[in-house]
Amino acid sequence: MIRKVALMTAATLVLAACGDSQQVEEDTLPPTDMQTGDVAVIPQLESVSRDAIDVDLDETLGVCTFAADGETLLVAGTTDGTRGVGVISLAGEEVELTGSEMGGPDAISVGPMMFAGDYTVEINRAETGGEAAMESTSYEATMALRKDGMSEVIYGPGTWECSV
Repeated sequence: MIRKVALMTAATLVLAACGDSQQVEEDTLPPTDMQTGDVAVIPQLESVSRDAIDVDLDETLGVCTFAADGETLLVAGTTDGTRGVGVISLAGEEVELTGSEMGGPDAISVGPMMFAGDYTVEINRAETGGEAAMESTSYEATMALRKDGMSEVIYGPGTWECSV
């Protein structure tokens, strides 16, 4: 036991001596926001408006928005029987999303999963909602933003509001 303590003490002293003689300058360290290994860096979402979607959404079929902290972060909608479309804004660039499944407005209302290149957006909403603005239903929800299937950012709690 005494031998083990003596070896650990000697090792600690050697490491401490090495640490004093070779200090690393802070400005030689790599930036911390670089993509490394299996971690993908996800830019911060910015507020987006319904006008950002290039497709003419049929208002009678419903348009849904996800909002958190007073900002609309996703606008989604559909035309009859389509997979649906959505838009988010990443680092000042509007990114158009496509729904993962057919189903028209119902597939959007229940909380879609949408894709664009390396990005996946998924809405997870409560089962029951409350009345919002005229002819709209609002649900408590969160939104997951994933990049390359490796990194994830959760936004919320927020609201998933769909017009009827």
